[in-house]
Amino acid sequence: MGLWNRIWSSLVGREDCRTSSTTGTGSARRSNWDDRGTGTAVLDAPPAHPRFAAGSTDSPNHQVKTEAWWAPEGVTATEAPWIGEVDLCHEARALEQRLVSHFDGHDLNMPPMPRVAERVLKRLRDPKCQMSDIAKELSDDQVTAADVLRIANSVLYRGTQKITTLQGAVTRLGTRVIRTLMLHQSLRSVTFPRKSAADALAKVIWRRSLASGCIMRELASLLKEDGEDAFTVGLLHDIGNVIVLRMANEQEALTKHRFDVDTFEYLCFESHQELGELIAEQWQLPDSIRSLIADHHGAHSVGDPHRRQRSMLMLSDMILQMLDLAPSASYDLLNTPAAKELGLHGRPEVIRMLSELPEKIEEAIAELG
Repeated sequence: MGLWNRIWSSLVGREDCRTSSTTGTGSARRSNWDDRGTGTAVLDAPPAHPRFAAGSTDSPNHQVKTEAWWAPEGVTATEAPWIGEVDLCHEARALEQRLVSHFDGHDLNMPPMPRVAERVLKRLRDPKCQMSDIAKELSDDQVTAADVLRIANSVLYRGTQKITTLQGAVTRLGTRVIRTLMLHQSLRSVTFPRKSAADALAKVIWRRSLASGCIMRELASLLKEDGEDAFTVGLLHDIGNVIVLRMANEQEALTKHRFDVDTFEYLCFESHQELGELIAEQWQLPDSIRSLIADHHGAHSVGDPHRRQRSMLMLSDMILQMLDLAPSASYDLLNTPAAKELGLHGRPEVIRMLSELPEKIEEAIAELG
């Protein structure tokens, strides 16, 4: 059992429902890229920040890792692995068939966007919207209003003075950040539909979404892209996993059969783009985000207007794997096609960003989780 399986098993205590599996970093995978990179990065890097904080319960054996995690010794892989087909048990095969049958959206109960978020986002689409109107909409929901105040005073957006009024928080954050927060709140609401928020699978998906948003924001800073847009894309690009989670929980409640990690990851990977596109349409997300949600694992075409964002997502997914926030895999990160496409190889500021990234991810999860 691999590292990710051990971590997952400790979180959810799930029994294996497979008869056998072809997943894992050593199995045959289909490539997402047309060309291949084979070099190994040799970098004069400063000492990296710990991959995990000392004593963290997310750290295997509670050990601090200090290696340059983006260039593990002896690793030359530069391609993102494509999850191989799993030999599914009867219950998992039944769920797979249900998921595929809903690709057209027929008879699918779509997760609704919270009313306050929906109203705020509708106002934000109006170029003449006033911040006072946004504050009024937010004030109708005490929980959302409190979150906006908390975020306005967080380390992510904190100014020189503490904000104590909703109007002040909205003014400090601005329309772009408010839009991001409304989508953040919406995703959290549909990921944790129950008040207890005790579902361990949901927690894993949620942490991964936040981490992806954080990684995308850091990449955007290096690439002179809009950080809020990048965070939103990272946060939402795997939103289809929410439907897989819901249907898996529904079936588990009926059959009392628990799905193991490999099976759940396979079903998510197999269907999250199609199901995510349906949510994007239902939530009226911008066309650019819909396009990235619907297809972020495929090969990039030369004329693709979102080619740069797709490369950022590809790199973000690899980083999640290398930091054990997704099924583990190792890469020669800065020699991957995605890193080369983005012009990241050989830049000292990239090394600094990567060395600080694990700590920033944990900070973002602590602030937004």
